Amino acid sequence: MTVPAANATPTLTYARARLFLGTSAVGALTVASAVALLLDLPGRVWPTVPGPWPVDAAWIALAVALQAAVLAPFDLFAGFLVPREYGRTRERLGAFLRRWWRGALLHGMALTLAGTGLMIAARAGGGWGVVAAYVLLVLALLAWQPWIAAAVGKTRLSRADGREPLGDPGPRALVIEAPQAHVTGGAYGPPLATAWVWAERWLAAPERSALGVQATRRRWIQRSGARDRGVGLATLWNAVPLLVAVAVWGPPLAPDDVVRLALLATLGSFVGVLLLPTPSRWAVHHADLAAVAAGADPRRLAAALEALDRDQDDEPARSEAVEAIFHPIPSVAHRLAVLEGARQPGPAAGAAWHAARVALYLSWASGGFLGRAVHCNLGRPEAWVFLPSD
Repeated sequence: MTVPAANATPTLTYARARLFLGTSAVGALTVASAVALLLDLPGRVWPTVPGPWPVDAAWIALAVALQAAVLAPFDLFAGFLVPREYGRTRERLGAFLRRWWRGALLHGMALTLAGTGLMIAARAGGGWGVVAAYVLLVLALLAWQPWIAAAVGKTRLSRADGREPLGDPGPRALVIEAPQAHVTGGAYGPPLATAWVWAERWLAAPERSALGVQATRRRWIQRSGARDRGVGLATLWNAVPLLVAVAVWGPPLAPDDVVRLALLATLGSFVGVLLLPTPSRWAVHHADLAAVAAGADPRRLAAALEALDRDQDDEPARSEAVEAIFHPIPSVAHRLAVLEGARQPGPAAGAAWHAARVALYLSWASGGFLGRAVHCNLGRPEAWVFLPSD
């Protein structure tokens, strides 16, 4: 089945259409989570006493399935209908649904496994067992991130060593192959052990992506500690709802406890969506400045930023208010203003690279429901694990 693209000119830009859908999806899940907590729906619907763990895991899976059902129409619009409307894709509906179903199923399995793991750890070790399980889940998500991304997004991974445009990318560097232009790769691994995943599209057009400048930026991000600060901030942010839940309701021993924790983690992620973009933007600016200080041509960097912005939402300029709340990656106009000295980059000591979007990915460890609901990855299974970066 195919859906023809509309001939009329859309009233919203592509970026604003995606932003509207993303804020709507986030708002729907956040409001639903708040109402469910206020009405104590977990205690009314889910078992309140521990049972056999496979049965309790099925109850946890039910909550995850309800989350996927709420997101399904938003995914359809953001991942298929709106891109078709704006001429961003020629994919058939059937192909999109197969990709979406695979990603949603694997994402749901990951949330179910995380919730079940926290529940089993609580039964074995109480609150300290929950904390230990959370830390292990975060470390696993960071270490296996490229392979989780390949499975959820149905993309391919290959080794980066020997790829001529990269020179010496490092022993653990990988390349992710995906047809979607918004796939950028990113960093993986625990703090102090950062490795990089490069987008095949960048390697195929090294001049367009200013690959050498990107490599310089990533070296600064790693060596300056900006990436480690981002991971640390994201990990601590997601730990707060977990610790609050244990302190208020006790360790999650039964399915209702796990669902209650997931709802609270969703509310925590919502606050993070509003606050964490600021230190993330600071890191982007300082990485740009570091690349220029290391000898990168500012004009080449500017051309690459404009080209790569077109691969994303194609919004080179936006208002301060919109950027402050919704965008952890500054607009091209603001990045160029910083490079020209017309705008302050923010404090380098507080620069936490990619903290906002890493926090969404790591929210899987506490069962949060917003990890794939924001405007940059809604309806895009290939960007649910490596959210688009700078």
